[in-house]
Amino acid sequence: MKFSHLTRLYTSQSICKNQTLKIENEDFHYLKSVMRLKKSDIFRVFNAIDGEFAAKVEEFVGKSHVTVRIESQIRAVTVEKELILALCLIKPDRMTEAIKSATALGVTKIIPLLSERTQYKTINKGKMERCIISATEQSERFKPAELAQEMQLSEFCKLPEIEQVIFACESEIKTNRIIDIPKLKRTIAVLIGPEGGFSENEMRHIKSYDHVYPISLGNTVLRTETAVTAALACVQMMRNNA
Repeated sequence: MKFSHLTRLYTSQSICKNQTLKIENEDFHYLKSVMRLKKSDIFRVFNAIDGEFAAKVEEFVGKSHVTVRIESQIRAVTVEKELILALCLIKPDRMTEAIKSATALGVTKIIPLLSERTQYKTINKGKMERCIISATEQSERFKPAELAQEMQLSEFCKLPEIEQVIFACESEIKTNRIIDIPKLKRTIAVLIGPEGGFSENEMRHIKSYDHVYPISLGNTVLRTETAVTAALACVQMMRNNA
């Protein structure tokens, strides 16, 4: 039986065969009102620990919840390589698009950054986490990316756990390409600046770190959310071909 056409739903609950799950709130609304599932319909439910299972709708209980029966396991969890996106805050709608693309491209952690030219100082964390879960469901991944607290650029540069920072810099010479980086490390962060780019002082600060590799993304100037997609796609392509 093919399962790819079935609705896919993330849950933080544990999952095992023959278990009965109670699904409430937004997920209940999604299954009933958006996907219009009926009693005995099959959909997919998954989490980052137990994997993905086929689930059968048992009963919709008014406007409260739906009970489902867990059937056979479809897939075990796939382990992913760590990939961090450090992204300066941009307009909320564009931030949402950037996060959707980043999630689909395999990012495991998103760090919202504050810099001299960021016009926004906070994000709607609840909304962004829902966006991450939705993109995780759509992209067939298992674990939603972690969304960190907003952080100053200077703090990010000092994080000891990041082995390598690939900095997409619009002013970098066009011959300095990501493909020319000798080796991609295990823990990589892709750094994307704000609208208008980093200030001169910030540029000097970023480039003063040995683990930072400034690269060009080509001859054209990209919008921030487009640069996110381009840079992450390049990193993943190089990793897959290594």
